[in-house]
Amino acid sequence: MKFIKISLAIAGVLAIAGFMAFKLYTNKKAIDEKAQPKEEVITAIPVQVATAELLPVDNSISLTGSFEARKELNIIAEAQGRLTSLNIEEGNTVSKGQAVAKIDDTNVRSQLATAQAALEKAQKDVERFERLAQAGAVSQQQLEEMRLNFQNKQANLTAVEQQLKYTTARSPMTGIVKEVKVEEGSFASPGAVIATVVDVSRLKMVVKVPETQIVKVRKGQSVNIRTEVYPDKTFSGNISLISVQADQGRKYDVEIELQNSPEFLLKAGMYGSVTIKPATTEVEKALFVPRNAVAGSVKDAGVYVLQPDGTVAFRKVEVGEGPGDMVLIQKGLNEGERVVTTGQINLSEGRRVKVLSSAGPAVE
Repeated sequence: MKFIKISLAIAGVLAIAGFMAFKLYTNKKAIDEKAQPKEEVITAIPVQVATAELLPVDNSISLTGSFEARKELNIIAEAQGRLTSLNIEEGNTVSKGQAVAKIDDTNVRSQLATAQAALEKAQKDVERFERLAQAGAVSQQQLEEMRLNFQNKQANLTAVEQQLKYTTARSPMTGIVKEVKVEEGSFASPGAVIATVVDVSRLKMVVKVPETQIVKVRKGQSVNIRTEVYPDKTFSGNISLISVQADQGRKYDVEIELQNSPEFLLKAGMYGSVTIKPATTEVEKALFVPRNAVAGSVKDAGVYVLQPDGTVAFRKVEVGEGPGDMVLIQKGLNEGERVVTTGQINLSEGRRVKVLSSAGPAVE
């Protein structure tokens, strides 16, 4: 009986030990299963893409400038004296050769009368000496001296007559009086400016073209001009002059000449914008992508490029201005490569993506 009790006690101990061993085994297995790394399920990010394309580039140059009179000349006093009359005002239209001012010519007329009298006397002396020479009363040398004196008096009279002409100031060209610088009764001296006349029948527009663009400009080339005063009117002009040397800002002065229209009258000093198309007929192309494909700033731009294995790679690019919603790619991308245009916020280097077609379903 005692043996049976001992056997049952041993069996109970063994059962408890077995149970504990089983429990420890199952707990270790659970711990080991938890310790094993689980395989991460990577979800592809839905994105839309666009293809980098070579498109024609508009190389037109847009510049602003001011209109100037094609020709501007001063009316200059050529004699000295008081202005006895002034027949012009600012804004008057004058013709070429028109008398606009008169300088006191009293002294010159006195000199003219003296010169005329001296010439008449010299002429009579020549006639008298010719008769005496025929009679043998004077030598041939004396006759030649009288003739030379007559020529001198004649030249003197011509000079005085020219001085008399100088007392009348005349317009050097047809145009509009821009400014009158003297008053009637004031004193004028040779070289003094009486007034300024401008020719506005044709105008010139002066613009400054950067050195990188000047090679696209040719003399005689047609250009289009627009103004703020006539926003719906496009004027046509021609490049008349290209400066041979750049200024300190490395820009060249380019003059554009245009006909002034009585219907759409332009005035000197007005501003306008000109569009100059390249003189060459060759169509230049450049690489473009949609603007929303570019991540980062203009100075630190990049795009996500779709790889053949369905992942994306981030690539630095150099960008420039493009038309509309397009961006010019100057460096870092090749024609035909596809770039992500939506969903960049969730992307990183090497991330898998699924491309959405324009209709919406995924394209694996």
